[in-house]
Amino acid sequence: MAFGDPLVTVQIRDNSTLDILAVVSDFTSLTIVPRFNAVGGYVLNISADSPKAALLVPGNGLVIRRGSTVLMSGPIREPNWASDEGRGTLTVNGVDDMAVLAGATCWPNPTAAPGSQTSSVYKISGVVAETAMRSLVSLNIGPGAQAARKVANLTLAADGLHGPSMTKQVNQFDNLLTTLQDLAKTALLGFRVVQVGSNLQFQVYEPANLSASAKFSFGMRNLIDASYSVTAPTCTKAVVVAGGSSSPRVVSVTTRADPAFPGPWIEQFVDLTSVDSASTDLTAQMTQAADEALTSGAAQGHLTMTPIDTPLLQFGRDYTVGDIVSCQVQDDFFADVVREVNITFDAQGGYVAKAVIGSSDSTDNQDVLARQFQFITRIFNRLRRLETRKPS
Repeated sequence: MAFGDPLVTVQIRDNSTLDILAVVSDFTSLTIVPRFNAVGGYVLNISADSPKAALLVPGNGLVIRRGSTVLMSGPIREPNWASDEGRGTLTVNGVDDMAVLAGATCWPNPTAAPGSQTSSVYKISGVVAETAMRSLVSLNIGPGAQAARKVANLTLAADGLHGPSMTKQVNQFDNLLTTLQDLAKTALLGFRVVQVGSNLQFQVYEPANLSASAKFSFGMRNLIDASYSVTAPTCTKAVVVAGGSSSPRVVSVTTRADPAFPGPWIEQFVDLTSVDSASTDLTAQMTQAADEALTSGAAQGHLTMTPIDTPLLQFGRDYTVGDIVSCQVQDDFFADVVREVNITFDAQGGYVAKAVIGSSDSTDNQDVLARQFQFITRIFNRLRRLETRKPS
């Protein structure tokens, strides 16, 4: 199975020990969908008569490699068998190892016993984003977690100290994956869980390509098709409220104009009433909460494209999920984050990659949003000009 060069290798692992049990070399097709800061998945099709079919069951998982690089690893969830004119086909569905984050919650005091959870929040105070994210994982399900909550074989990559300083309160028992996504959004960081040797490893990283140097267009002959859509903003004015119960109420209002959607402000209440308004870091917490609400509620562009690998530009070598790329739509280039890539390999060794650039949950930094707003504004202005040119 070729993925450019070198080959793609599919291994079956034991999920409890992470030992490699076998290599699958006779599959008929394989689709993997890596997603940026989210749970990805895979689908493997193979003859039901394959000698490896008996191993493709829940309790085991797959490790999918391109050369020495792990593209995806994760547990098998749903094996399904079907028969057509006497020939059986086994379809194996699975998720990547980010699922361990999606299945966990953030305890207000991760080191305390369940009966001693007297705190209402977990506090992140003035630490670098990557350090905060690593601590959340370690204390809740990683090496620093209580034995009953610890995920076996889960380790953490070295702290690269990426991202800005963060000040935030995490509500009790919020989902761990969602909390990490919120922290990564404003810090413009990526994270993933993948098998490294005989362990699962939580990794935080800065996307390698933030300059949109990877460009796609029909004229460059590296694009098959593209479709684009826009959704209106859901928040252009964040009303942040702190205190109000045991301390005086404090209200701040932060606006972020959207030039592509003129009209009344769209207010959104941001609840920080659990934060004591006498806190010394109150301003930092309210500022961050407002920024998260406005970024999440901004107008979103959604571009789906099918790129073509060329000698000058190839997925996995020159760009990957989390990178910023640009694609030509009409006369302009749209730049945003690669949110996911759907890659299908066939039995002849070929593959097709379909990338999703930006999405309904796209939350990038101000520079990327500004470029997106400018693009949307140009499109809308053209439409308005076309309307005025209609013959009477």
